Amino acid sequence: MKKLKMNKIINTKTQDCFIHADAQERVYIGKGGKGDITVSIFDPSGEVRDFKVKEQIAYSDILLFQQCADGYVLVYYESYEPKVKVFSEEGRVKTSFCLPSGVSCCLLDEKQHLWVGLCDEGIYHDENPNGQSVWCFTLDGKQKEMYIDRKLEEMDAPAVDECYGLAEKNGLIYMLYYGDAVAAFDESVVRRVWILSDEAPKSEAYDQLTVSKEGFWVGTVNCYRADLKPSLYLISTDVSQEMEEITCCDSNGVALDVQQLKLTSNAVYAVTSSGVYKQDIQ
Repeated sequence: MKKLKMNKIINTKTQDCFIHADAQERVYIGKGGKGDITVSIFDPSGEVRDFKVKEQIAYSDILLFQQCADGYVLVYYESYEPKVKVFSEEGRVKTSFCLPSGVSCCLLDEKQHLWVGLCDEGIYHDENPNGQSVWCFTLDGKQKEMYIDRKLEEMDAPAVDECYGLAEKNGLIYMLYYGDAVAAFDESVVRRVWILSDEAPKSEAYDQLTVSKEGFWVGTVNCYRADLKPSLYLISTDVSQEMEEITCCDSNGVALDVQQLKLTSNAVYAVTSSGVYKQDIQ
């Protein structure tokens, strides 16, 4: 089992909160109750800014909160419906729109497009007659025409029954999906598909993805018990090899008690009860 030594970058209690990290190395930690959630934005420069989320939602309803070009994007569930609000830097709502049912993951890319992947419930929902597994929106709520599923079919690649994770690397979007595959595509063309030889370990399910020179980093969660810690694996781009489990450790090589994992295009973040650890990847 390979060890990944990490440095502690944020020292704060992280229980009962929303946590996210972006490709610009900002970390977002949201705490509080309905109508009174404060998201603290930890900038790599050391600056910390706070943003108030006044929607009547719990921190666990937040799928994404991230800084965008001139404000902030909030993706959340309200009464089981996935929604988006885009705020100005001052907190004024600029746009709001609804997403398709069954959103399982989302990604704000460098072009300020919001990508959302669907679970099986969303893919096979009556409101989604074409069975699209991944959708793309501009931040003013306009849906971009996507034909990823059709192109996967034309390539005889495994069909998408559930989208586990989305990542961006060098201008391409990567999707980890049920069918045990990773697809790389842009807005119009599927560039490549990797068929994974290994499935997620029993009782675990994939829930995150990022890409580096070493291969695909994937995070898993336990399917049956939320109190069991997540796991991290590295899958070589030579997917015939077995995937390798990674142990997140502090700078002294001591294994961390990881509560959450967050993967971005350039780093792995491990969240413990006392703070956030980070290790850069390429």
